[in-house]
Amino acid sequence: MTTLSLPHVLYDLGATSLKLIEALVAAGRTVVVVEPNPHDAARMGDIVQRRLRDAHVTVGTVIPDRCAGFVCRGCDVTHAPRKTLIVVVDGPEILGDGSRSLETVAMDVSHTSMVEVAFGAASQATRNAAIDLIGLLGCACSVSQRTDVFEGTILQDAVLAMIDRLTLVGCLPWELDEALEQTGFAPGILKAQDDVGLEVAFGRRQARGHHLLVADRMVREGRLGRSVGVGWYRYPGGGGAVVDPLIEDLIVEEARFAGIRAVPMTPAQAAEAVLLGMINAAAKLVSENMTRENLDRLALHKIGLANMHQRAAEVSLSVLRTKLGTLAKIDADLWGPADNLTRLLKTSP
Repeated sequence: MTTLSLPHVLYDLGATSLKLIEALVAAGRTVVVVEPNPHDAARMGDIVQRRLRDAHVTVGTVIPDRCAGFVCRGCDVTHAPRKTLIVVVDGPEILGDGSRSLETVAMDVSHTSMVEVAFGAASQATRNAAIDLIGLLGCACSVSQRTDVFEGTILQDAVLAMIDRLTLVGCLPWELDEALEQTGFAPGILKAQDDVGLEVAFGRRQARGHHLLVADRMVREGRLGRSVGVGWYRYPGGGGAVVDPLIEDLIVEEARFAGIRAVPMTPAQAAEAVLLGMINAAAKLVSENMTRENLDRLALHKIGLANMHQRAAEVSLSVLRTKLGTLAKIDADLWGPADNLTRLLKTSP
């Protein structure tokens, strides 16, 4: 059996792997989804059948003896068959000196329009196999030198934290999402989250001990996104997004429990707050190893925002600092002005 005929195995990833399954199937490859729990396997099988009818996808509880690639979380590396490419989805922090480190790379495959990869101590053969997989997916690629977290993940988690906070101070999520689209985020961040699955970012936050009041509660209540028919929006009959008024009650309750006061703000002002916050977050990433072009590509593919540097250049440093200072009163960790804002603006065209 050749490598090309071997299946790609996705192990215990649940609905978070749907985008990757779709991309592999589109590339003509066979996929085996392994869920150790029989109930999870049955549920995943139903989701896959609804999303990908008659595709070359098998869902079960048994790991094949051989595979072309084994995609899993870092804690499940030991389940991978011998002599195969192991892809961990947690991030580069999971790469170390383990017994399978020569066979293992880290990849963010939650958005298959662009994959971030960290090679760690992987052998050249493993690196080549990982590059072949990325080529198979037909997506853009960013190689990260970080050992803690992917740069794109930093941007994603920052924008989600800002939106969570803005809903708590009174911004309705669907109005904010629409305003974000008008500001230049395509699609709206919340629609994109529903499509990927809220449990992806939730898992990252849990692993790092970070928490969001609204989004975390949504996941615990089973609001995982489009795959289950309800997330930030509802998807009746598997169709398009529909506003769900129940979310407003959830947000109001969480704000009351946390003692968070409302802040008068229009949807357009809230969307601007997200944009300025992302420029601020990008400034923190600017370094010798993060080029302007790569940062722009990450912002486009990971949060749907085109021309990050151009947008930064359109705001004067003094205005940016003033507005961030005002927004920092809502949350200093999210909007406190970065020390190297000047460097970011200087690298703008």
